[in-house]
Amino acid sequence: MKRSEHTFLYIVMIVAMALWGLSWTNGKILGTYTSIPILMFWRFLIAALSMGIVLLLRRTEWKITLTGIPSIAASAIFLVLYNHFYFTGTRLGAAGAGGVLVTTLNPLFTFLLISIVRGYLPHGRSLAGLLLGILGGSILINVWQEGWSAVFNSGNQYFVLCATTWAFLTFISSRINRHMGTLTYSFWLYLMSSVIALFFTEPSQLLSVFKLDLIFWLNLISVSVGAMAFATTAYFIAASRLGSEKASAFIFTVPLSALIFSMLILKEPLQWNIVIGGTLSVFAVILINSVKKIK
Repeated sequence: MKRSEHTFLYIVMIVAMALWGLSWTNGKILGTYTSIPILMFWRFLIAALSMGIVLLLRRTEWKITLTGIPSIAASAIFLVLYNHFYFTGTRLGAAGAGGVLVTTLNPLFTFLLISIVRGYLPHGRSLAGLLLGILGGSILINVWQEGWSAVFNSGNQYFVLCATTWAFLTFISSRINRHMGTLTYSFWLYLMSSVIALFFTEPSQLLSVFKLDLIFWLNLISVSVGAMAFATTAYFIAASRLGSEKASAFIFTVPLSALIFSMLILKEPLQWNIVIGGTLSVFAVILINSVKKIK
């Protein structure tokens, strides 16, 4: 990859991560309007339509190979699970806390998953990073004051599940270029995810969203077009071109924007455990990504 392309991809990823930070506030607001399956269906469908337009404008190949279908199906399952945990967590807990917890645990869980799959035993900086990440995550969910039961309080368990499912999705997406282009993969992933989500919706409620106000639609477009069609696709491209470990490293820019948006829009208070735990987790990600890429 040329240096100019490398730099451009880095800039796109920073913008994408800012939109991900905003998405936690969007999710909190959307959760007050309708059911989670309805939100997931429309989010995936709008994202798929957006990607379809991109494919048409770029005259990109739509076809997928039979060998690529299992990867798309597996990715769709994890994406649906992630979104279920995401909307449930933001409905029960604080958007800012969720944005910090999930986005700092994502790279750590991804690194741990890849280490297990490739038979790599973490040591040195990578081991220190994992231990620091565990410490940071423990502070984030306030284990020191509430005990390990804090994992199951205020939506924290759903945020941890978000990070877990996203690690699997990252691992799969990093290998998808063996079967198809990233844009084609994103289109079929969102379309298949919308079909899966459709099975969990009430048919009579599908069109109820058209009776909702402008605030709902602005937030739905933000999480669908901005955070998913643009940001998630940018993430998949980075994962396929830079590697899943480096792509995950960009996620450490999300916690700050998630906190800022939740404070400005939702008026959520800034808590000491979120700041300290998030900072430690960011340093953990930096430590892990300073280690030579796992072969």
